[in-house]
Amino acid sequence: MKKRYALRFSPTLVEQPIVSKLVRTYDVDINILNADVASGRGGKLIVELSGSEQALAQSVSYLNEIGIVVSEMVKELTFAEEQCIHCGACTAVCSPRALTLDSAAHLVFDVSLCVVCGLCVQACPLRLFAITDERGA
Repeated sequence: MKKRYALRFSPTLVEQPIVSKLVRTYDVDINILNADVASGRGGKLIVELSGSEQALAQSVSYLNEIGIVVSEMVKELTFAEEQCIHCGACTAVCSPRALTLDSAAHLVFDVSLCVVCGLCVQACPLRLFAITDERGA
């Protein structure tokens, strides 16, 4: 099972080995999709946790116990690809490189890299991107 989470934490937690503790103690794999962390400032991580349902639940419980604000990411980005003119405006704002131009200058969207930040929604002149709720809500 895989789930994506946004983790927000205080400056005091930046110095702790949180990721390694999750891996060793709860047997989860962690893919860091985006990070904004600085010593003395706190930060935010967008992560994808992989493991059993129980391992993910225990991991989230541990994170909450130590003071990390955990939000499950239940949003996804949709893209009306057939209407795209391949201008590349969205690629300029896509830090995770989920949106790139290939060698033929055609837009390529790698959904597995997308952290659903929403910057491309505003960057696209044709408004071809939208953020939706994966749960159908």
